[in-house]
Amino acid sequence: MTIRGYVHKRYIIILIYLRSWRPKWSSGGAPLHCPDADGTPHCPEAREHRLTSTYGFLFPPGEIGGREMRRKIGAQLWSVLLVLVLVGTIFVPLVSAEKTGENWIDSFDQWVEPRDMSMYTKEIIIEEPDCTISPEEVERTPGLMVINEDVNFLEPEMEVEFLPGHTAHVNVTDDSTRVVKSAKSNFDVVMKNGTFTWYWIQDTVIPHVVNITNFGPTLASGRVLVCSIEDGYAYYQTYSDLLPGETRSVLVPFKVRPDSVGVKPMGVIIQAGPYYEQTYSAILPINGTEIYNNDDSHFPDPNNGDNLETSDLYHFPFYEGYWVISEAAYAGDNTNNPYDTAYRTMQYVNDKMNYTNKSPYLYYITSDVYMQNHPNDDGEYDGVCDEFATLYTAFTRSLGIPTRFLAFTMENATTEEVWGHGIAESWDGNAWIHSDPTWNSFDDPQAYIRAGNIHIDMTHYDDADDSWNTEDPEDPTGDGILRYEDFRTQTYLGEVPRYN
Repeated sequence: MTIRGYVHKRYIIILIYLRSWRPKWSSGGAPLHCPDADGTPHCPEAREHRLTSTYGFLFPPGEIGGREMRRKIGAQLWSVLLVLVLVGTIFVPLVSAEKTGENWIDSFDQWVEPRDMSMYTKEIIIEEPDCTISPEEVERTPGLMVINEDVNFLEPEMEVEFLPGHTAHVNVTDDSTRVVKSAKSNFDVVMKNGTFTWYWIQDTVIPHVVNITNFGPTLASGRVLVCSIEDGYAYYQTYSDLLPGETRSVLVPFKVRPDSVGVKPMGVIIQAGPYYEQTYSAILPINGTEIYNNDDSHFPDPNNGDNLETSDLYHFPFYEGYWVISEAAYAGDNTNNPYDTAYRTMQYVNDKMNYTNKSPYLYYITSDVYMQNHPNDDGEYDGVCDEFATLYTAFTRSLGIPTRFLAFTMENATTEEVWGHGIAESWDGNAWIHSDPTWNSFDDPQAYIRAGNIHIDMTHYDDADDSWNTEDPEDPTGDGILRYEDFRTQTYLGEVPRYN
């Protein structure tokens, strides 16, 4: 029986008992009827025998015999003791329920083992997104251009410095990307450096700043284009009267089209002259990362952003988390709805992770950055099921998909062993979708019953803070290795029906 069922049953017993126990008004042992609204009998003879109350025991006035009074008190004492026993049976489970999550790892025999349950996942066909831009859209959108497929983006040597605010400074260290000009061309305008936004939220305008230098002998006017190479479009900003030898900053506003999330290679094209001759083209050494827009008019989190937050387990989108979100973009690349993105990300994590019981993964839970910084010899990430779920949660959250981390115990129906497991659920805009990268299972919450288990008893863990629990001397703060007691929010869900 679950804790909640246990409490509910005892609570009903007490209610039934209390409803059956009512004090009786008496005068010389005879019952008196018709009490007033305040409970006092309104019969004249009864008013002469008002009851007094001491510590909850009701007894008649002094003319009632002492033996009768002792009998009544004794009976009521047994009644109170019975009630206290029943309340005590409730109190203990309630305390346990409130503290679910503390020492949670000690509540089961062992972690689940990896297995492949993908054969029960319904067939999911991910269609390639259509990135076609119509001439009408180009005409009505200021600065938007379609890139010719024959543009050759060269790869010069560049240095990258990541900055706060989801940007990176790119400095060109050679000029080998200058386009070979015809003898009649006098234009030679190239990129010197620039600051580029790599965090692309769909349907928003992001800034790119390109510093250009005129190496030609004459004034130059033209356009600077920042390109989404894979999606085949660019936004441009014009410049005019650039003097020979002059360097100028050009701000290019760039509106992210909601084509697909994932990796977005970026490029720069510079044009000059009345016919917009191309004088420079280069692919940048960093990629843009396109994510879903979580504002109220696009794809909001049903819990007001709680399932999109960073923590000491999930380190995006701050600049130190660039490598987390860039790998997440690769995992969910080229998908255009949250359901497909979550499914593809689950598959990626299942393939990238290596299940191992070695320390510290057996008793602790490690962060996304810790896993990335500690790959094994095969380049995979190590861990047990909660590391699988942690990496998945970090990746999907970083792509703008609300995701929550769940851990549960379940009992093997045959052996009666109790197993611990960590999974996740992602919001697709309509419902929470089950995702288990350890078992390669998606949108199939009945997988655990199907595998021969019962009593899937769940807890939602959130707000991981490595400094929250300080009782373990072997768990220093800030190392990316956390205990379950480091979750500031632990919500006990019980045996959720769709899993049981």
